[in-house]
Order: sequence, then C-alpha cells, then structure tokens
Amino acid sequence: MLPQTMWLNKAVEEQLQTLKGKTGVTPNVAARIAFFRSVEKGFVFDRNADYKLSGSLKLDKHTWLGKTQMVTELMLKQRYPEYSDKELHIAWAAHVEDGVSAIRNQKSISNFLGCL
Repeated sequence: MLPQTMWLNKAVEEQLQTLKGKTGVTPNVAARIAFFRSVEKGFVFDRNADYKLSGSLKLDKHTWLGKTQMVTELMLKQRYPEYSDKELHIAWAAHVEDGVSAIRNQKSISNFLGCL
C-alpha cells in the first residue's frame, strides 16, 4: 500500500524539526500525531490538488508510522478506496501537513502533551 520510503513537503519537515527543537518530540512521532489529528477533525485530501512532496527527510515506512502502520494504512484505504499507492502516500503527507498546524506552535513538552 504505502511505499517503503516516504517523505513530506519541505515546509512540513521544517515545522516538525522546529517542534523537535522545542519539545524533543521526534519528527516521525509528531507526524503520527498530526496525521491522526487531521483524520479526527475530518480533513479530506483532494487528489486533484497540486500537492508536492519536496522534502529531503526520506524515511522508511516503519520509521514514519511505527506501531500505527497498519491502522494508518487501513484508514487511508478506507477513506480513499480508489486512490493508487502513490496517491495514498500524497494523501498521508497532506494529512500530516493539515494536522501539524494544530501542534507546531508548542513551546515545551508539557505544552505539547497538554494539546493532545
């Protein structure tokens, strides 16, 4: 389903790196939280949108998703049943971007945990 190597939009990567500097939460863990926040709030990705994956932080699927891999892939497949694997990857990245907006301004780990 999702490719073995995945990456995000450059701006999202930078936000995740900044968040790591402030809170210590690694980009992959923050990306997981952002993805589920986005799904929870009802964001729906439009595959006709011109969304570019321009980042340089390329990690394997297991590192990005960890123990949430199966749930993440099932949620994407359920929400976007007609999407190709590549489109699902882009949808995942768009969900992370949407969800990171809610957590990117946290200034400490205690603030970060309070927003969850």
